[in-house]
Amino acid sequence: MAEDYYKILGVNKKASKDEIKKAFRKLALKYHPDQNKDNKQAEEMFKKINEAYAVLSNDEKRKQYDMFGAEGFSKRFSREDIFRGFDIGSIFREFGIGDVFGGSSFSDFFAGRRRGGSRGRNSFSFGFGDPFGGGPGGPGGPGGPRGFTRQNAPPQRSEAELQVNLEDVVFGAKKKVSLDTGSGIETVEITIPKGIEEGQKLRLKAKGPLDPMSGQRGDLYCKIKIAPHPVFKQKGKDLIMEKEVKLTEMVLGGKIRVTTLDNKTIELKIPPNSKNNSKLRIKGKGIPGLKGTPDGNLLVCLQVKLPTHLDETQKKIFEELAKTGI
Repeated sequence: MAEDYYKILGVNKKASKDEIKKAFRKLALKYHPDQNKDNKQAEEMFKKINEAYAVLSNDEKRKQYDMFGAEGFSKRFSREDIFRGFDIGSIFREFGIGDVFGGSSFSDFFAGRRRGGSRGRNSFSFGFGDPFGGGPGGPGGPGGPRGFTRQNAPPQRSEAELQVNLEDVVFGAKKKVSLDTGSGIETVEITIPKGIEEGQKLRLKAKGPLDPMSGQRGDLYCKIKIAPHPVFKQKGKDLIMEKEVKLTEMVLGGKIRVTTLDNKTIELKIPPNSKNNSKLRIKGKGIPGLKGTPDGNLLVCLQVKLPTHLDETQKKIFEELAKTGI
């Protein structure tokens, strides 16, 4: 079950940044490992409050968390995403926590160090930057936590592109995909939630590659790619379709019929003296909103259809119109 970050920090959803920071500092002092030696529950709580603060202290991540909820957020964002750009070391130095606990720092804790220079078991499995690649900022990398090796690192994760069509985005869907596990082909079903956006990731727990060091399978993150639609284009939460109309309908007004993505026919009125590329709106027929946000709209872009051939009668009418200054 996904974690409720607000509950972990003991604040409500309308809490200010200062209130969140104050709550985090209080809990960090309480559950810091130097205060709770060999206390696995305290270390686990320490991990949780750091993760909660990494999300709720960042405006964009907090917005996404509030939008998708705890469960939806955990499916779309990996731990790497959560801690990207989060400098916990500087935050702890700002709080003075390292000095409070005998000079041990946050990075020393990740290295398994304790006061007196002793070395203990590395208790945490996440780092900062790229925690899975072993490069700078990752486990064992030059910028990563000291003493962090592949033996005690988490199973490696992998990422793959999952192409969906516009109907999947608007109505939701279930897709079956085949995964090569290395020992055979496994078919899994993926739920595509309504309103999912391009670039968002769906997590398949323990469906990634087998880590030879840990013997465990990591997570597979499916990055959403929305295939182009022959009729509808997407702009944010809105769908846009082009509709050719007669010149006389643009000038005098008229009625047209359009078919929506769910195959419903809707009649629209064209106002007199409409301009080329003007748009008619069908409310709520766009991309579904998430967590209480409004649905997008369908915008019908009017394209004037100019005649390619005029008979004699039509030509005379245009000539007379030209004399009037039109």
